[in-house]
Amino acid sequence: MPRAPFQILVVPFRRSGDQFEFAVLRREDMNVWQAVAGGGEDTETPAQAAQREAGEELGLNRPAPLYPLQTTASVPARFFADRTHWPAGTYVIPEHSFAVDLTGVDAVISHEHTALQWLGYDAALDVLRFDSNRTALGELHERLLAADLPEPVK
Repeated sequence: MPRAPFQILVVPFRRSGDQFEFAVLRREDMNVWQAVAGGGEDTETPAQAAQREAGEELGLNRPAPLYPLQTTASVPARFFADRTHWPAGTYVIPEHSFAVDLTGVDAVISHEHTALQWLGYDAALDVLRFDSNRTALGELHERLLAADLPEPVK
């Protein structure tokens, strides 16, 4: 089944008292720190792909609350082998961002990653490699401080 022409990003967080921590994962293939990332399969919506990718990459044995974020980015289509299946003229694809609340949930990384670490906002911001990850993290941090998370995805 070909990959859908969009990317998702999921920033894992957890509450620790009145503080927040954010999970960053080290990619096995690139040795960089990032949030959960992946693409849609077949006819999945971005929210469905985000739920699936979070479950796969974090080893979740049950769904966790998933929140849509406003952050979007564009990724060059040339980075994806499946682009040959996409409509002609697809040069960039959108990256849709989400947050997943892992408070009280154990995460176990998949084979796609070599490490996971829980960090405060500043430390997570420092290690994330990609601008889109830093932007989504910043939005999530501001929302958490303002107690302004959107309704979770159903």
